[in-house]
Amino acid sequence: MIKLLSLVLFFTTLTQVACRLSNETDRLALLSFKELIAEDPLGSLSSWNNSLNLCKWDGVTCSRKHQRVVVLDLRGKSLKGTMSPCIGNLSFLRSLYLQENKFQGKIPLELNHLFRLQHLNFSSNSLQGEIPTNLSNSLRIIFLPYNDLVGKIPASFGSLSKLIYLNLLANNLIGGIPPSLGNLSLLQGVGFGRNSLTGNIPHSIGRLSNLEIFGVGSTKLSGTVPPTLYNISTLKQLIISSNLLTGSLPQDIGLTLPNLILLSVGQNQFRGPFPVSLSNASRVRFLDLSKSNLSGPIPFNLGRLMKDLRWLNLGSNNLGSGDASDLRFIDSLTNCSKLEILGFDDNGFGGVLPTSIGNLLSHLNMLAAGRNQLVGNIPAGISSLVNLAALGLEENLFSGVIPFEIGKLRNLQRLVFSRNKLSGPMPTSIGNLTLILQLYLDDNNLNGTIPSSIENIVGLQDLELSHNFLTGPIPITVGLFSTLIFMKLANNSFMGALPLEIGKLINLQYLDVSDNKLSGYIPSSLENSIKLESLFLQRNMFQGSIPPFSSLKGIKELDLSHNNLSGQIPEDLAALVFLKNLNLSFNDLAGEVPLQGVFGNLSTISLVGNKGLCGGIAEIRLPACPKSMKKGNRLGFKIIYNLCFLICLNAEYGIGGRTSTEGDVYSYGILLLEMLTGRRPTDELFAISQNLHEFCKVALPERVMEIIDSRMLLEEPSEAENDAQNERVRRAKIRECLVSLMRIGIACSAESPSERMNIKNVIIGLMTIKEVFLGVGIHGMRQMRMRLTGEGTSRE
Repeated sequence: MIKLLSLVLFFTTLTQVACRLSNETDRLALLSFKELIAEDPLGSLSSWNNSLNLCKWDGVTCSRKHQRVVVLDLRGKSLKGTMSPCIGNLSFLRSLYLQENKFQGKIPLELNHLFRLQHLNFSSNSLQGEIPTNLSNSLRIIFLPYNDLVGKIPASFGSLSKLIYLNLLANNLIGGIPPSLGNLSLLQGVGFGRNSLTGNIPHSIGRLSNLEIFGVGSTKLSGTVPPTLYNISTLKQLIISSNLLTGSLPQDIGLTLPNLILLSVGQNQFRGPFPVSLSNASRVRFLDLSKSNLSGPIPFNLGRLMKDLRWLNLGSNNLGSGDASDLRFIDSLTNCSKLEILGFDDNGFGGVLPTSIGNLLSHLNMLAAGRNQLVGNIPAGISSLVNLAALGLEENLFSGVIPFEIGKLRNLQRLVFSRNKLSGPMPTSIGNLTLILQLYLDDNNLNGTIPSSIENIVGLQDLELSHNFLTGPIPITVGLFSTLIFMKLANNSFMGALPLEIGKLINLQYLDVSDNKLSGYIPSSLENSIKLESLFLQRNMFQGSIPPFSSLKGIKELDLSHNNLSGQIPEDLAALVFLKNLNLSFNDLAGEVPLQGVFGNLSTISLVGNKGLCGGIAEIRLPACPKSMKKGNRLGFKIIYNLCFLICLNAEYGIGGRTSTEGDVYSYGILLLEMLTGRRPTDELFAISQNLHEFCKVALPERVMEIIDSRMLLEEPSEAENDAQNERVRRAKIRECLVSLMRIGIACSAESPSERMNIKNVIIGLMTIKEVFLGVGIHGMRQMRMRLTGEGTSRE
């Protein structure tokens, strides 16, 4: 008995020593793993140290008997680094979970030492290289999606007889699907989508009698789908969309796949009629048959049994016949109380949109019915779909007005009614759609003005109202849309000025207000929209000079043609390196055409219809420019002429004397504003809202140069002023002079007589401007006065 007890004690001690030695192997393997971790932002491996037993380390699970590592679970720890080959020394490891980290490099080949490994999950990392071929025959689950793996799917996977799930989604794999996978009788899930696989779907896949998920979407597979695949009654998810597959869908697919939950076959090269048996697929939740070349009618009872249907996409097929009964199937969809997505756009459906569309329960998030042949009014009942985020009815034949009830869809983010025959005004209730990001009402017959309530949509990104009959001014509230990226208002009857506030659209990339009746000056504030890439202002009545647009560094397209623009072409346009299409034709531009930038290529510019232009590249065939006359360092003859005329007018008619009236001062101010702007109080512009006084007051001081009559600035700088620094000084001096004159005109033409400027102060102000800005002395002033009044010079 003593000998027996001694023997037992000996072997027990030996076993404990052996366990300690093998346990040490696991510890060293894990420490080697830790050494290759470059980033551990959550401190997940901080417990991996010599002061703590490895079985108590975070993410480590040991077996009770041998104290060996059997599970390593570090999922979602944001670890960054490479995998140590020493991981292959964890010989008792059964489960390895490293998903949702930032591992790089290759999968260690030493994984083939882990002959007990059953679960392997490396999904959502940045692993590269090829998939190891000799993995453990004990593996039941292999998850490697969302990495950067290359090469082919190992044919050796066909020998992993215990494999249940194989997911290689979203990598860079090539080659075909190994036919050997058909040997895996336990296989339940296959995910190969979003790779670059080629070839056919092997017929051997049809032997997988336990298959529940087969996903090969968004690859490059071709050929026909094996008929046996459609007969696997256990199949719950069939995803073969976005391939090059041919053939047709079986008419009995809804009967042979009774457990079907998800069917996605869209964007292939299928053909044939809509499978009527799908109305029997009572468990289906996700049904995507888009872009499948399906034809014929849709069974009117399609949704009768689909209590759990959430997604139905029938878009871009050849369904429907233009008949009034084409959309009868919508009545049956009222049974689908969980429906969130409904799309039947880009087909041949005719008739009216059924009123039952409003009976689809409030879960509906998106309704896409565009590009069909639907007629009649947009049913007001659609407003009951209060959770709609996207509504598309574009390119149909809808008529009548946009229902006022549309304002009840307060969750709308995208509204598309383009290219219909809708008429009447934009409903004021559209301002209730405060979450709208994209509003498309173009190519209709809408009239009236843009409702002021639109200012409530502060997050608007795309506004498309082109090709309607909208009138009135463009509201200044557009400046509130700081998020606006695209604004298209072309081919309407908008009038008045382009608001200065448009410069607040700092995210604007595309602006088209062409073919309207806009007038006034192109606001220089557009320079604040530094992200502009396309600017179309053609076929309006804009006047004045072209702003330099020097800050629009990314501008690619600029069309200012068919306006009344005058002055010279700004040199700044030649410095816009991305500008590839410039149209300045049919204006009143004059002066020399630059040679650099966009002006150096005949195919990128159009300047026809500007009789005063000269120079430029030879291909434009403009006359040569005459040599500039040398002039003194003056601001411009027109400014002197007009200013002197005003002062002489005071002296000649006694304005400012004892006989002067407040009416004289008012008339004097209006006259000054007329001379500065080239406008009259009776201009059409002032019939809408403001008058000449208010027009000038709003422009002071930032917009003065925009509203000044370009004829005031005829004189070219002298040679001494031709360098950039002097030219900037000259321009600043001109602007300061004109601002001072404008202030006097506004002060004289105030509505209240008590607010008008005293005429004596007017004279003092004008004389000060003369002395400070023009440099014309008393003697020169007297000579100018005599020339203006026809007096001789002998009296001097």
